Amino acid sequence: MKQIGFLFNTSDKEFMEVQETAFRDLDLDDIYERTSDASESFLLSFINNLSAGDQVIFYDLSCIGKSVIQLSDFLNYLSTKGINLVILDKGIGAKEVSDEAYIQMLLKVADMEKEIIRDRTTRGLQKARKNGRVGGRPKISNETIEQIRYLYNNNRYTLREIAEECNISLGTAYKYVQEG
Repeated sequence: MKQIGFLFNTSDKEFMEVQETAFRDLDLDDIYERTSDASESFLLSFINNLSAGDQVIFYDLSCIGKSVIQLSDFLNYLSTKGINLVILDKGIGAKEVSDEAYIQMLLKVADMEKEIIRDRTTRGLQKARKNGRVGGRPKISNETIEQIRYLYNNNRYTLREIAEECNISLGTAYKYVQEG
């Protein structure tokens, strides 16, 4: 089992010092450093190099750099790989909480957030429909569909020319040419 620290490099010198001090006090096998402009793939490649039973240690949740819902997916990914997450600074009121209990609380909060977003979206769509607004692509008439197919099959127009002629998107022209 390896213990790997994950240092989030930020322009906040004080925060960098706090992280470095916390990691120095631990007996870590290695420390990876992520700059604030590093891509998402850096974190995934870091995690993919770990083995089941390894511990990845972050100073706090902000160092992971994810929203609550993204964090939930990340925590589930760690769990499926058998990698243990350790958060050194859980914040006031959560210092005595075990890492596993802390993670379970975070997962519950993420589930609540997903449910809230789902509910708001559903209510918004229902309200829009009630007011006569319908989402999706605008409907085009059968006459326009016939014109698209005629221009494509008989006059050898390009799809781009058909889209301009019929005042539709290139994707719509392609869709109806493929169906016909």
